[in-house]
Amino acid sequence: MTSRTETSVPIPESSEPPEPSFGVEPLTGNCRRVFDRGEHALIGVSPGNSYFSEELLTGLLRWTALRFDRIDVVIPDSARRETFLALGYAPERARKKSWEEASRIRNRVLRAWEAAGVTSRPFAAHRLSRLTEHPAYQALLHRTEQEWAKGSVLRESYLAAARSVLHGLLKGAAPTQEQAELAARHLIAETPLLIGAPDVFGVASSAAFYHKRIDFIDAVYAGHTSLDAHPDQGFVIVQREPAEAPAPAPASVQAVAGPRLLP
Repeated sequence: MTSRTETSVPIPESSEPPEPSFGVEPLTGNCRRVFDRGEHALIGVSPGNSYFSEELLTGLLRWTALRFDRIDVVIPDSARRETFLALGYAPERARKKSWEEASRIRNRVLRAWEAAGVTSRPFAAHRLSRLTEHPAYQALLHRTEQEWAKGSVLRESYLAAARSVLHGLLKGAAPTQEQAELAARHLIAETPLLIGAPDVFGVASSAAFYHKRIDFIDAVYAGHTSLDAHPDQGFVIVQREPAEAPAPAPASVQAVAGPRLLP
């Protein structure tokens, strides 16, 4: 019986992981200019949001590090506490639960950063509670509180966003006005970082990233409120693009990849 000789075709392997693909939508022309400068990226990671898987974060952090000089990730731990209070948790339980959630997310972010393989870039993962004593943050929070107190377009945007979050957590039940106002504190606490990160982090410019549009941020960047963003602050929607279907392997490779042909 004649034996069949099989020839394996080597498939080149890259030592570097492939660059993930993300699409961006800067809110304004100035946001585009800030993005193009590539000096500082601020990434918000929301606890309780299944979008932020470790795999997604690994790709996003690698993609960002290839474009920006410095990256800071913020996890809103203390702000999340307000949401739990709105849901009826006792204060101590709300504090503990928000801290535990933030710890899990922070550990996930750190694992993703290590897996991204770009550790030469300056990087830090912060709990929001560790930033709130910064004088620049305090000044920006005061301005935000003043806008909230006016009963302005911004206030209504905060309340609409809070109701949307609570609606899901309450399994479809409509939140009360009191619950919505309490949960909106979460968004108020995040706003200083989304409009004035250059002053808080001591950078020349900063692009804040999130994966979807946020009404209250749209209102600020569109100039519909008296609360304006730092001139070197941008806001950019970033979303992972669908992976392309792999190209068919060459015929010689397909033959090797199939069942072994016995003599």
